[in-house]
Amino acid sequence: MSEQPSICRKLSVKAGLCVAMLLPLSAASAAEAPSTMSPVEQLFDAGGPIIVILAVLAVLALAVALVKFVQFYLLSVGRSNFVGDVVTAIREGRHADALADLEPRKSPVARVMMAAVRGNADPQMDDTIVREETTRIAQAQLDGLERGLAVISLIATIAPLLGLLGTVLGMIEAFQQMETVGDSIEPAVLAGGIWEALLTTAAGLAVAIPAAVLFTWLQRSVDVEAQHMEDAATQVFTIPLYENEPENRPQDAKMPSAVT
Repeated sequence: MSEQPSICRKLSVKAGLCVAMLLPLSAASAAEAPSTMSPVEQLFDAGGPIIVILAVLAVLALAVALVKFVQFYLLSVGRSNFVGDVVTAIREGRHADALADLEPRKSPVARVMMAAVRGNADPQMDDTIVREETTRIAQAQLDGLERGLAVISLIATIAPLLGLLGTVLGMIEAFQQMETVGDSIEPAVLAGGIWEALLTTAAGLAVAIPAAVLFTWLQRSVDVEAQHMEDAATQVFTIPLYENEPENRPQDAKMPSAVT
């Protein structure tokens, strides 16, 4: 009977040693276990609400840009090769053919040119009225092309500022933690707080740079289309100057492309 307590004590000591050996292993395995969060989730977790706002702005800028790309394609922006044929038809007195060529086209250049041709076809129409109506239609077409570009421009402007705001707020939080801890702050902890704060600045620049590129390209396309509209209307209005001497009519300058 006296041997049983000693056996139990030996078993308990061995069990304690096993538990003591397993605890560090379990703690190490827990520390080495990879995070269950994806890289995107880690980004949002480290950046905070500023990253969420920047992500929304990035999606909005991309959506507006895609809409404008589709609009420009459907309206044939930058494609005005028909202008020369229409001017030739007007010079030959075939105003009906010129209007028939312009009618099915949705291009802003075609819409502006149509107003000018209709005024040119009626000798009794006051030239000032025709020019005012042509200018009004041209401005309406430009307003439609520029609609939405201000959103992309605004995002390109405020995204870096939002990123800087997130960095400032993160630095404030990091220094508050340093003040709380005192002299026992570890450099690794401080570095972790600083890089998390700088993360929002990098995200803001990552949103702003593509938005600025998209805005510049789209705005340039609109500016070139405005030049095309002005050139087409001017060719219609100046046709009477060359009716009696077609051999002296200057060659039409080649229109610039939409992308420079």
